[in-house]
Amino acid sequence: MSKKDKKIEVSVKDIERRHQSVQQIFIGGRLIGEVITDNDRFKALLTADQSEFNARSQEEGLEIVLQQYHLHQR
Repeated sequence: MSKKDKKIEVSVKDIERRHQSVQQIFIGGRLIGEVITDNDRFKALLTADQSEFNARSQEEGLEIVLQQYHLHQR
């Protein structure tokens, strides 16, 4: 018997903090992480435990946040 796919609403909000571009990632209205632009580098920050990961692009940072959230979701 197959499972039905569960639809999850993911939204991204672009803001600027201290002259840095920041992408905030929300799932169902709850902030789960951020991707911070630092010159030519990117940092993916998971909100739950303040884990920080380095990324080569904003897209990769977004993927990292979503993967880590799904991996450690309770």
